[in-house]
Amino acid sequence: MRAPAVPPLLPASLVLGALLAACGPAGAQTTPTATALPTSELQQRYLAAATAYNSAELPVEQAENEYCAPASPTADLGRCETALSTDRQATLTFDNAIRAITFPPSTRGVVTQLLSDDAQLENLLEQAATAPSLSAISALTPQIFQLLTTASRDAVTVRTAIGVSSASPSPA
Repeated sequence: MRAPAVPPLLPASLVLGALLAACGPAGAQTTPTATALPTSELQQRYLAAATAYNSAELPVEQAENEYCAPASPTADLGRCETALSTDRQATLTFDNAIRAITFPPSTRGVVTQLLSDDAQLENLLEQAATAPSLSAISALTPQIFQLLTTASRDAVTVRTAIGVSSASPSPA
């Protein structure tokens, strides 16, 4: 058996020089602050993201109900994992659309909370989508439902904060 090749170590001065060069010129650098969108445009963008999410979720929810329950006659690990993966992707797509919106400072805290809870949900959905069995998925299901409930409440809070009617589409 052959030992793996070990690359020679770079002199410390080269490494330090590369790091300093990557940092750029010395001095204070400022990043321009994005201006919040007008309320009507903010609401339209949020509603577009929520509507797209809800459209993607309907078939996913049906597939999860059909394929992920171990006692169901139509239970199928592969199809369940595909549905869970699609669910995760829909959540990621929604979150990316929300991140692209410049919210006013007064609403950024609630938006950050929504994105944080969705990130936890995305992690659980990824675990479930790669689980070795339907029973392993079932073990994660209560946590997934809890985070879905939490994210749904977060979405209501965001909608309220930006002046969107509670009757409008909500991702959840």
